[in-house]
Amino acid sequence: MAGSKKYFVYTTDAGTDFALLADESNTEALNGGTQDYADGVTVQYELPKNLKPRRVIYGNAAGTRRITCYALTEAVYDGAVVGVPTITDPIAGTGTLTIVDIIPEIRKRIPIAIDTGLTDGDAT
Repeated sequence: MAGSKKYFVYTTDAGTDFALLADESNTEALNGGTQDYADGVTVQYELPKNLKPRRVIYGNAAGTRRITCYALTEAVYDGAVVGVPTITDPIAGTGTLTIVDIIPEIRKRIPIAIDTGLTDGDAT
């Protein structure tokens, strides 16, 4: 963690907004000032536990430093490889970090409208 934590607005691949508590300097290194959770934001719920946010991992050439930057929108995530393959190290303010890994949004255990198929005596 390079800096303080604060809430950001994370927009899922499905277009739903949630609040995401993340490291401020790392998140802003990738997203800039977009998606800040500011006064007047109406998002009331944090990111659910079954949803892992998309992220971009940056590291230095020596392999001694790695940081995780959350991509708050699909556009930022898609543009990271093409438009932002490197960032300035947010801790030092100098030095270049390069993309080491990119991880898409991962959804686990998505609710579906069927049951397990066991007979329990009711109609549904």
